[in-house]
Amino acid sequence: MRKTSLYVGDLDPEVTEMELVEAFSRMGPIASARLCRDSLSGKSLCYAYLNFCSPSDASKALACLNHANLKGKPMRIMWSQRDPHPRKTGIANLFVKNLDPSVDGSRLQGIFCNFGNIISCKVAEENGQSKGFGFVQFDLEEVSHGCSQGSQ
Repeated sequence: MRKTSLYVGDLDPEVTEMELVEAFSRMGPIASARLCRDSLSGKSLCYAYLNFCSPSDASKALACLNHANLKGKPMRIMWSQRDPHPRKTGIANLFVKNLDPSVDGSRLQGIFCNFGNIISCKVAEENGQSKGFGFVQFDLEEVSHGCSQGSQ
C-alpha cells in the first residue's frame, strides 16, 4: 500500500483548512484536507489530516514541511496511522530530558535521525518556550532501547 495520508499536529488554534491546503498544495495536488474540531464547540483540536493524490507528493510534504511554521507555530507532521496501539502504548517512544532551550523539534530530529526511522519528534513547549524535554518516536522498539542504553 502506498502512503498518501499525513497527520499534521501542533497547529495554532486559528489555522483553517484553507490555510493548510494553501501551505501544503505547493508540494503537490491534495485530494482532501480535514481539520479536526470539537463536535460540541466547533473549536479546532489543533490537528488535521491531509490526503495527497500521490505518495511522492506526500513524502515531499513530510520532508519539507515537518517542523515548518504555520501562523508562527511549528507543525509536527507524520504518516497517518490508523492503528492507535503504538501511539497509546508508547512503544518505541524515547523521552529526552535536559535539553538546551535552543533545541527545537527539527534539531532534536536531526540529532536522533541516525539511530533509525523517526515517526514523530517533539519538544515540549509552554507559551512558545522549551520546557527542556521532548519525545522521539521510532518505527521500531529496538531502536529506542538502543538509544536509551547508549546514553547511560
